[in-house]
Amino acid sequence: LSDMLMSIAPEAKTVLVVDDEPEALLLFARMLAATERDYRVLTAANGREALRMMRRAKPDVVLLDLVMPEMDGFAVLAKARRSRRLRHIPFVIISAKDPSGQPVVSNALAVSMADGLSAHQLLASIDAMREILSSSPAPDGPASPESRAD
Repeated sequence: LSDMLMSIAPEAKTVLVVDDEPEALLLFARMLAATERDYRVLTAANGREALRMMRRAKPDVVLLDLVMPEMDGFAVLAKARRSRRLRHIPFVIISAKDPSGQPVVSNALAVSMADGLSAHQLLASIDAMREILSSSPAPDGPASPESRAD
């Protein structure tokens, strides 16, 4: 967590953790307190509270659960991206389950380039991810590189 925060927001001082599970809020607050950085940790239990806190406290980075009642993380992301005051804030997704309730088995997915992504690169990346994520694995699990047809 510390390494990831340093890579996406090295100057961050205030971190907002958004999750509807009180245990998750405590866990992330403890993890952040255990780092060498002296983060100011704010917490929100749902999307509406998160947006209010983001407008009021202006966090440097947000750790966001996607699956929450009232307003889910997708709605928070959409509203933040439409707001001039909030769109610059980086988000880190911390969900353990996807919106269908299935466990998330990947620990990270990031796309970044030092000089930024062009519109063409971003669209190509999204298209490639859509293709990958929409294909269902074979009954025996993901195909090995040797068994894939090129």
